[in-house]
Order: sequence, then C-alpha cells, then structure tokens
Amino acid sequence: MSSVRPWSSTGAVLLALGVTSSAIAPFIVSAPAAAANFTDTSSHWARPFIETLAERQIIAGFPDRTFKPDAPVTRAQFAAIVKNAFSNNTVRVSRGFADVPSSYWAAPAIGKAYETGFMSGYPDGAFKPEQQIPKVQVLVALSSGLNFTPTRAADTTLTSFRDSGEIPAYAKGGVAAAAERNVVVNYPNVSFLNPNETATRADVAAYIYQTLVNQGKLPPIATSEGANNYIARLNGTAPTTGTTPTTPTTGSTPTPTPTSTALNPRYLVPQGTPVNIRYLGSQKIVVTPGETINNLALRVVDDLKNAQGQVVVPKDSEIVGQLIPVSSNGQILGTQFIAQRVSIDNKSYPFSARSQVVTGQPVTQNTNPGTLKDAATSAATSAVLATILGQKLDLGNILSSVTGGQPAPQTPTTPNLIVIDPSADLRLVVSNDFYANP
Repeated sequence: MSSVRPWSSTGAVLLALGVTSSAIAPFIVSAPAAAANFTDTSSHWARPFIETLAERQIIAGFPDRTFKPDAPVTRAQFAAIVKNAFSNNTVRVSRGFADVPSSYWAAPAIGKAYETGFMSGYPDGAFKPEQQIPKVQVLVALSSGLNFTPTRAADTTLTSFRDSGEIPAYAKGGVAAAAERNVVVNYPNVSFLNPNETATRADVAAYIYQTLVNQGKLPPIATSEGANNYIARLNGTAPTTGTTPTTPTTGSTPTPTPTSTALNPRYLVPQGTPVNIRYLGSQKIVVTPGETINNLALRVVDDLKNAQGQVVVPKDSEIVGQLIPVSSNGQILGTQFIAQRVSIDNKSYPFSARSQVVTGQPVTQNTNPGTLKDAATSAATSAVLATILGQKLDLGNILSSVTGGQPAPQTPTTPNLIVIDPSADLRLVVSNDFYANP
C-alpha cells in the first residue's frame, strides 16, 4: 500500500538534483515555504502539477527559487522522487549495482526503488544512474511499483496514441496500464506520447501527480486549468486504487465531484462532436514550424446541440486556444489547434477540442505574394516570409502583438512555413464531454 509521504525537513528531494553529471547531490530545503513559489513556472503548462506537489513537499526547487521544469531527469533522480512520493512495502531483496557505490548520493533511493519494485537494473548488472530517463521508463516504473496492470489488450489501449508504434515491446503493458489510469500526460499534443524522449522535470511531476490522483491521495486539478488538455483521458472510467478526496489538505480547492444534477444532459455536447469554425482575422494564417501562437480566437459556425436537438453552444460563440507544434522523435510534423475555453453568453467555460495536425501549404520563392495578402502571422514569421519572397508583404495585424506568437528556434537554413486555411484546416473535434451548465 502506497501513500503520500509526510513533510520532513530532511526529506524534500530535489526533482532534478544538480548541475553536473559527475557530482549530483540532493538539495534539502530547510522550510516548507521554500518549495512553493517558483519564478519560472507561473506560465508553464505543468504549473498546477508542480505547485501542488511542491506544497505537499513531494518535490522542491533550486536555491535561486527556480524549478527548471524543462530540464531532463536522470534515473538516479527519478529513484529519489519515487522514494519521496511513495511508501511501498518491500517486494524483493535489495541488490547492489556495479556502478552505484555505497557512497553515491542516491544509493539509498536506488536501493529502495529496486526493493519496492519500481526500478530494475540492466542485464549487465549496471543501473546507469546518470543516464537520462525516457518517458516510457517512467511510466513502466510507476506501473511496476504500484502493480498497475491493463484491463484490456495493451495494443487496443495504445491505439489512442498516434505514435504507439514507437513504444518498445517490453513497455506496452506498463504504458497501457498507466494510460488506463489517466497517468499519461502528453505536452504539447495529447495524441503523441513521444515515448523515447527524455522525461523532463515537468513530465515527471505530471505523471506523479496523476498517479497520486488515481490512488485517491490528491484531488484532480481544477477543470479550468489548461493542463487538463494534456491528460490522456481514454474512453471509460479509469481504474482507481483509492478514493479521490473531496477536499485537499493544502493547495487549490478541487472542483467538486460532478453529480447527476451537475452533469445535466440538457447542457451536454458529447465527445467526438465536430465543430466548424471560422477565423475573423483573415482568410489565411501563416506560422513557422516550432512556433506557438497563444490566445488564438475562433468562431463557431453552426450551433452545437445536445442529443435532443437543443442548442448548447450557439453559433458565433468564441473559442480560444493555441496553435502548437506537433513533433515526434524530434521531427516537427505540423501544427495543431488546441481549444482551451469557449464563451457562451459572456460566460467562459473550459473546453477541450482539437483540430487535425496541419502540414499546410509550402511557401517558396515562386509563391504568389498576392495569395498571402492580409494573412495573419507573427513578427518572426513575417520576417521569414520576407526572406523567402524577397519582399515585405502587407500582412495587416501581426499575431505576436495580439496572441503572443513565440518564434521558433533559429536554424542555419530558412525554415519552411505552414500556411493554414482556418475554415478547412482548423475544424475541431470535441475531445471530452462538454457541459455548459448555466
């Protein structure tokens, strides 16, 4: 039986425990308050996971009050996190690893992670503590240590991920079991697991948080949080190993468990409902691969109705979300619109819907500049357009001044651009049942 460890002034383990690979040591905070106010997470996608775990003293930050959410996690660091987050019984006798001397800072945590069934070594007897841990190993470790098993064929569950073919055979059962329990959190695209990419501090915080939710040790994050868009919720009810608390002891008050009255079918737009949209800013949107556009506003073209034909979301309602890059194994595949909120009669609701992955039309030196006149774009993309076409275009409003376009990383060659026809390319499909209770 696992549980959330109570706070100890000597027990808060830093999620990424050092700067150099040769001499990493845990950072011990001397007071609970030191864990809570990070200077680099306020606008990060994983903020609600990180903040609550920090408040519970399950994770901590650096002396400069940063958390460094995008930094990688090593196998030794993950062992320390597991030791701090869970109190499981021993299931096997501890063994030594050739590359983990007793003087190594994480030796006790590695031993505990092995004894409790979370982690194992390699066939050659090594543990490889300094090796960065991929996402797939984190998910398998959590399923192994907590005895999560799939309730149906793993391959059936894993078809929910568009890159399921990249999951190693040994890991399919563990990943499927974690996915069934809503442990999997995929940023920036919930449909892509990117299983072999190194897990970041933010990824691990999200996985640990969702695991504790499944165990009934933490409340789900509030439905108003954008991070909900990245939780891979599969059809059906997630198996649980505990009872979800209705009130937390610290952190934000969770959304009450919906009752039959709250989830009134009169106000339901079911998962899978198509949503036709239009963009009022222009007929075209141009982005650079790797670029994120925040707070992009679209309009609903047709009324969204419930099963009885009653209007739930009227046409012309505003949907706000992000255009985000979609990548797999480091290769950018295109861009995708992820809806976050919808406004109905001046009231804003969390709304989960997404477009297809858009590869768009290429822009070359032979592109007719007239076809891009008045296109909506960011300042960064506008500069790239001018380079490709050899002239500046009359682009009207620049998205970066309105929607927070973030330029893609600079590359030695001019990047290809993605030209989007919003009405055709950004049609949405509702990702989760939506209730618009008045």
